[in-house]
Amino acid sequence: MPDKKRPPVCDYEGSDYQTRFWKKGGRAYEDRCEAIALKRLLPKQGKLLLELGAGAGRNTRRYSGFEHVILLDYSRTQLKQAQELLGNSKRYTYVAADIYRLPFVDGLFDAATMIRVLHHMADAPAALRQVKECLATGGDLYPGIRQ
Repeated sequence: MPDKKRPPVCDYEGSDYQTRFWKKGGRAYEDRCEAIALKRLLPKQGKLLLELGAGAGRNTRRYSGFEHVILLDYSRTQLKQAQELLGNSKRYTYVAADIYRLPFVDGLFDAATMIRVLHHMADAPAALRQVKECLATGGDLYPGIRQ
């Protein structure tokens, strides 16, 4: 039985999104803009970063200043693609989870990113509350939201 309290989750399970949108979609300019923005916005270093809506890991290598990155996505298909791209490095942990019920203790992450995800949220304030809870005091959600 569906949980009536939980908003619906956008699910890319089995989707060809990465190929259709990024590889064949003429999006190199947008990808480059994201790379520049992340380079300028992210701190130079940190311990633990949460990548919300990590998808196939397109941006993950751009978080090189962080010791460990948790890639979170609802779609196991997308996370499998991320693992194929990034490998089994101990630097990465792949987590299939619902953003409305994040499986982390409060204050765990130094920072989080959420790129091209918020517009998929049926209840953005509820999702952002979850993110806020798992950020350490002074932790940031990029782009541009301070805890």
